[in-house]
Amino acid sequence: MDLLLLTPDIWRAERRRLIGFVLRNGEKRITTASLHALRDLDAASLEADGGGCSRAVIAVTKQNGMITGLGFASDGGDGGCLLVVRQGARRLGVGTMLMKAMIGRLGRLSCHVAADNVPSMALCFRIGMKAVSIHKGPTGKSTLRFERGMLHDAARTGHIDTLPQ
Repeated sequence: MDLLLLTPDIWRAERRRLIGFVLRNGEKRITTASLHALRDLDAASLEADGGGCSRAVIAVTKQNGMITGLGFASDGGDGGCLLVVRQGARRLGVGTMLMKAMIGRLGRLSCHVAADNVPSMALCFRIGMKAVSIHKGPTGKSTLRFERGMLHDAARTGHIDTLPQ
């Protein structure tokens, strides 16, 4: 499985195809807000700084040239966050690979997962994210907010500041 962190040039060239992948494989679980954040993403925000971090990240996995998964987050996840894995690639570690890559590039990650989305909640817990709050999501469902990797806020309860190797 190959992992690619998109550059601004790749995003500009592949934007339409990647959004199509999200729409076809997201099983209607992607929020409108996150989809709009991806569609409206300024490509320059994908550029890594001297420390290897960026304001936004799009991570893509491929196997035999076929996209198997896509993860996106902006502003640590507060500006939008989504993860989509192709049906035939689930339970193969694709989601874990994408989430860890996103945390590594952003330095932190928060995301919102509907309480009835058990596979996504399990992934968040598996990679060491903490459920820090619960609220009513955009569809009226109970939704948990997960956080991980708050590098500059290690003393705050419920936050982890390093990724296991």
